[in-house]
Amino acid sequence: MTISRNDLKVFKPELLGTSDDAGGQRTRNAVQSGKLNELFTAISDIDHAQSSLDIVKCYPALDTVDTSTLLDAHVFISQPPSDPLVSMLLVEAAALDDEDRMIEMKAILESSVTAGSLIRQGAPGFLPNQNSFNKDYLQSTYMFDGKEYRKTTSLRVGQVIAITVEYPDVEDINWPRRTHYCMVTDTNAPGNSSGNIVFDPPIDFATPEYNETINGTSNCTKLRLTNEASPLTFHGVTKLTAASSSKNLAVQAVQQNLLPVVLSEQIKTAQSISDGGVVRKTVSQTASAAQSYNFALVDVLQGDNTEVDYSPVVSYTSGGITYGSDDAIAVVGTDSVSVTLSRKPDLNTPITLGYISTNAYQNYSNADAFPAARELTANTLKGNVTYQGTPLPFTEREGALYITVVSGTGSLVVRNELRAAIIDYQTGTVTLESNMSTLTFVALVIAPESATVATFVLNAADPVLTTFYVQVMTVGDVLVSASSDANGTITGTGISGSIANNLVEITFTQAVKLSTLRYDITEQVRNLPPADIYGLNPLRIPNAGVVDIFRQWGTIAVSHTDYQAIVSPSNGTVVTVRTGSNFVDITDATGASLWTATNDHFTVDNVAGTVTLNSDFIGFTAPFILSDTISELALVTAVNEGVVSISAPLTRVFPINASVASVQILKDLQARVGKVRDMTSWANNWDLDGTAAQGTVNTVDYPIEVTNQAAVNEDWALVFTSATAFRCLGKRIGQIATGDTLNDFAPINPLTNQPYFVVRSGAFGAGWNPGEAIRFATIASAKPAMAIRTVQAGHSQINTDRAVLAFRGNEA
Repeated sequence: MTISRNDLKVFKPELLGTSDDAGGQRTRNAVQSGKLNELFTAISDIDHAQSSLDIVKCYPALDTVDTSTLLDAHVFISQPPSDPLVSMLLVEAAALDDEDRMIEMKAILESSVTAGSLIRQGAPGFLPNQNSFNKDYLQSTYMFDGKEYRKTTSLRVGQVIAITVEYPDVEDINWPRRTHYCMVTDTNAPGNSSGNIVFDPPIDFATPEYNETINGTSNCTKLRLTNEASPLTFHGVTKLTAASSSKNLAVQAVQQNLLPVVLSEQIKTAQSISDGGVVRKTVSQTASAAQSYNFALVDVLQGDNTEVDYSPVVSYTSGGITYGSDDAIAVVGTDSVSVTLSRKPDLNTPITLGYISTNAYQNYSNADAFPAARELTANTLKGNVTYQGTPLPFTEREGALYITVVSGTGSLVVRNELRAAIIDYQTGTVTLESNMSTLTFVALVIAPESATVATFVLNAADPVLTTFYVQVMTVGDVLVSASSDANGTITGTGISGSIANNLVEITFTQAVKLSTLRYDITEQVRNLPPADIYGLNPLRIPNAGVVDIFRQWGTIAVSHTDYQAIVSPSNGTVVTVRTGSNFVDITDATGASLWTATNDHFTVDNVAGTVTLNSDFIGFTAPFILSDTISELALVTAVNEGVVSISAPLTRVFPINASVASVQILKDLQARVGKVRDMTSWANNWDLDGTAAQGTVNTVDYPIEVTNQAAVNEDWALVFTSATAFRCLGKRIGQIATGDTLNDFAPINPLTNQPYFVVRSGAFGAGWNPGEAIRFATIASAKPAMAIRTVQAGHSQINTDRAVLAFRGNEA
């Protein structure tokens, strides 16, 4: 049977709309081509005011009465909305099933972000509505090769973290296992000497304190990073920014906002470039297409002091977002540091490495003589002080050492903090209090500060460069300052430099003390809608809702459509179109197509580039629009900012503003029946087959019959209740009918009013026993697709708009 464009249809699900029940199985209600609001509802004033996110399900299908095959069926958005505030995406997900409704579709969208690697065991106990924790909780220690090392996890504004309650064995009713996803909004908020991490939204449940024991386990509240291992593929559409027939296509965008976003500004003041008391030296390389980089360095300090994080700090940009050491691996060698990034960096952006340099710092133990021309480095002392004959670990704070003395037992335990010593950092002298003795410690010492250059990465993902203001003390204790313009050019008295891709490089005419450097910067922050607006947690959408719409080895469709009016249609009129057009149509004022398989109204000659009118279009409503579309599929080999590269040049020139769309491949569409087998007993276990039944089904001479119009994606079981009678169960649908072996069995699908399948009576044979079952699957010539429309908040001047979904394939 010949397949025509009338046989390719997009069917609606059981329910459209935004309710939790929207979606479901395929119906026989086809989307009418050219008609507005067939899948999505109209955009309301409220949608424009507060933004909106709509999710719909549809079924591209080959709709024939036989089992013809549509080869390599595929869909794509061939025409984006004209309104710049509105965008469309297709979401490809292996988990999307015919029975899925809105709740399941939202769960699929949220499946990309999960709790990841541990920041720290024994996080603080949180209270409901708490939105911050002490920055000290980002510090932890770990053992490697028999040595203890200190690790400091760096968080950035906009990063998503997870607060979890975890423990083994049976769930505790008082402390149920839960996970709270939140976004970091401030990395150095006031409130204590170390600073606070602030997050949003606040946690909405309590978590156990570190000493609360659940099933024999303490430290059950944990801080975790998040994983963004997305099982989803997003397909979007953009425009060419220049006419092209080459292998490199200049496009408006390679990413798209899945979520509505509102930008706000956050002012950051007195930002320091020191890590505690340590100023790291920063070097950089320009990113290429590689993910591994080698820095030739001979001055990288390493050591065993657990108060010092000796690990080099990595920073790079991927997809316009700044990532750090938690998304990279840095390995220190004898004379180099190798860095492997977990993500592909943006081309020509800096890969920076901050490390403790032996040119400025060295390890020191107070068992040795204090080195000349050196000073103790604040916040790096680690060791013990003896109090009343007992060595106790100390804590360094604000120029002094403190110990905690514990007295009493059980519920009468008392903890007292005592000052143990006073530190003179310049001379390296530590003076014990009168009741203390025997001090042992290790620390870092630093040469007197004298720098004429500074290189560092801004603590801002999306900075407003004109707000950058820097101050620093010279070696002679003179305060100097500078500011930046919109181009990132830094000027000031005795200071010059630049900011490019968040990397700051400054030169001073006088030597300065970098530990005193402070800067102010204002950062643009993406504010995502709260989960209760759309019932979708924005923090569980990958990359804060910025998704890639093209990918390497994916397929794209480049297309362009020309339109012209047919003013006075009459039989015999010839209209010129582009030669080699892939799709030609004439539509009336209602969007109805005048195309017929028998060319009742017009005939197309693609070679000559002509359309011959065969009628005067009686029965249709003027005005009439003739459209001709040129289109080409191509394989993507690389995706970079503003450029999509393909494996071979295009065969023709596509003009500026031609559409470039990512293609979702549905594979071959054909209704068919999977492997048929029988089993001795049925226990409602769809994942397990049993031993063969006594009776046998003959599907060689009597194959189970399906059609493209009626078959659904379902697993079936015919469970015998007697030697001849059986009931029919669907894994997702449930019981749909009963039948017997004496008659043909053709259960009706109420959504299509046609049989799901037909089993001829001759296939059953004899010898069946109650409890035995026949199992098989049917595969539909339709696949579910998920489409998303995003409306950003703002005022629109466009009253009528549309996006076009293209559905194509080849006849077998």
